[in-house]
Amino acid sequence: MELGVVNGTVRLAEHDPAWAEEAARMIAHLQEILRDPDILEYQHVGSTAIRGILAKPIVDIAAAIRDYSVVERWRDRLEAEGFQYLGKVTDDDWMYHIGHPGRNDRTHHLHFVTAGSARWIKYVSFRDYLNAVPAAAERYGNLKRSLAETLAGERKQYHAAKVSLIDELEAEAFAWWEAGGKDGRYAG
Repeated sequence: MELGVVNGTVRLAEHDPAWAEEAARMIAHLQEILRDPDILEYQHVGSTAIRGILAKPIVDIAAAIRDYSVVERWRDRLEAEGFQYLGKVTDDDWMYHIGHPGRNDRTHHLHFVTAGSARWIKYVSFRDYLNAVPAAAERYGNLKRSLAETLAGERKQYHAAKVSLIDELEAEAFAWWEAGGKDGRYAG
């Protein structure tokens, strides 16, 4: 398994079950170095957590936190571990990344997300829904494939071109989750 994508580019890989193992390894590492009762749980999220679809080989981990103080409290320790702080993504999502500078600039993303927030629910329900509904995963995977063919060197445009479908799938995922789909959560 090779992880990582050079900053600013798009490289997709076929789904690799080793991504779940790497996510578990990273979660265990984070639990060891960030012993904090205000970090409530960790989840493997993003496309590497969705079976059967293409993904940028970057493992996304979401950590549910009580509040923003966790982000600042652990900033020095994470930077000492090689993580780089990227800042606020949304009102409830602060992001770090780690990688191999000069080769694969991003191998892992770490999102600190306010527990119970809409962002947290979107991360978890999106992953679970796409794992439970193969047709939805296929729609997303097909879009990613076609965009990667034309936008390989344009990561921002690649992401922007996915937003409409992601918004649609997030709405479907939330409705599914609220209707009880969350009870069959993907654990991989």
